[in-house]
Amino acid sequence: ELSGQIVEQLAPKLQNEILLSSNRYHYIMRKLSQVVGRASSVLGQQAKKSGFQPAGLELGFGPNQELPPIEFTLKNGVKIQLIGRVDRVDQALNGEELLLRIIDYKSSGTSLDLSEVYFGLALQMLTYLDVVITNANIWLGRDATAAGMLYFHVHNPMLQASAPGQAALQQELFKKFKMKGLLLADKDVVSLMDHDIEKKKSDIIPAALKKDGSFYKNSSVLSTDDFQALRSFTRQTIQTIGTEISDGRIDIDPYKMKDRIPCTFCSYRSFCQFDQAMEDNDYRPITVQDDETILRRMREEANGNDDNE
Repeated sequence: ELSGQIVEQLAPKLQNEILLSSNRYHYIMRKLSQVVGRASSVLGQQAKKSGFQPAGLELGFGPNQELPPIEFTLKNGVKIQLIGRVDRVDQALNGEELLLRIIDYKSSGTSLDLSEVYFGLALQMLTYLDVVITNANIWLGRDATAAGMLYFHVHNPMLQASAPGQAALQQELFKKFKMKGLLLADKDVVSLMDHDIEKKKSDIIPAALKKDGSFYKNSSVLSTDDFQALRSFTRQTIQTIGTEISDGRIDIDPYKMKDRIPCTFCSYRSFCQFDQAMEDNDYRPITVQDDETILRRMREEANGNDDNE
């Protein structure tokens, strides 16, 4: 009911009342209200089973924002700032330890692929995590530990339930909103994210606990050291990209990872004119590797860079 009221209030303010301009857009507005209502309901149910609470919503980092930007002085002398806005930051206390996690809302199903991180294609979530952990003392008055990064899919899914009844449908619906991402490999931390995780496989987060307290193999968890290695590697990658941009590198060199290419939605396609029919135009292949191999390479490169410094 509240989502419907809010959508009605906002609709006249969006792009010259576009949502009121035709029957088609009226239909889209109704669907939007349903999606927002469904997602909000599930977020409320998830919150009841969690010890984490929002610490920041639409949290900005940059000049005149709640948090400062990330700043680098590159090897070529150029200074760069990273600015942005984090959808949601949650906090919880594990004893005296402050835990922070990132929640990013997505309109499509998204997961965190470490191969994409390694090749510089998915740095957003790790940048957000680095910002809040680095500035936790300034923002919240104490140092914090990275508890995880999660994507929440905002949608209104179709259901196929094997068991009849409203309760079965509600349970199946709840599972459709299970978040994806990476979590700290700590039993107490994941138990704070889902109070029922020791009883059964979680329907909220990508983790499951065995009776002895260890994690099942398909759990998306990393150690504290691995989270630190990811943060260090991300900073190095950002600086490498920043150096290439400021040095004027504009090579036409699109990647290809499995069936994915950047050209599909590229804003520069009309004048880039990349064409595989031309002799020098070919995609740069990226080979997807398993997470352990990627993590090992990240650790080695992060440690190597620290040694050089």
